Amino acid sequence: MDKQKEQLFEGATRKLIRQLDTMNLTQRSRMQAKNFVLLFRDSFKSEDVKKATFSRVIGQDYKLFPYDSYGFCKAASCSFVALMNNPQEWRVMYIDEMWTYGPHYYVQHIKTGQAFDLTYDQYAYDRLSVPYDMGRPVKINREAQDTVVRFLHSVGLDYVNFFKKNNAKE
Repeated sequence: MDKQKEQLFEGATRKLIRQLDTMNLTQRSRMQAKNFVLLFRDSFKSEDVKKATFSRVIGQDYKLFPYDSYGFCKAASCSFVALMNNPQEWRVMYIDEMWTYGPHYYVQHIKTGQAFDLTYDQYAYDRLSVPYDMGRPVKINREAQDTVVRFLHSVGLDYVNFFKKNNAKE
């Protein structure tokens, strides 16, 4: 990645971390969300993660993607919401193909109505604003679950065991 793209990518990561501080989150949720942001954003740079998430089997040639965050919107958004495991606080949103640059997935913090877009910088490189007002809630269906499992496995998280561990009765 060239220096300008790298700076924009790192700036976007810092902006996402700061955005979490503006939301009315418990300390535990805020720290958990920050850890996921850092893990995901770092993982976007990995050739192995790209290969696992966008294998030719599912028809996406990641080597043609111009930016590290490019193409990860669905995997990251669905994974973030699944891992945060709080449907009263987070939901996956979808902007369909009616938007010239769509489709696009992002996360919405329900209590504040804020868009929390883990991959917004894929549009910022081209100075495009994402029309979050066009977004609609979307369910994490079977295909999206497969994307979550593929992505999380490639970043070193076993989603099934993570979910069981974090939902065990104490």
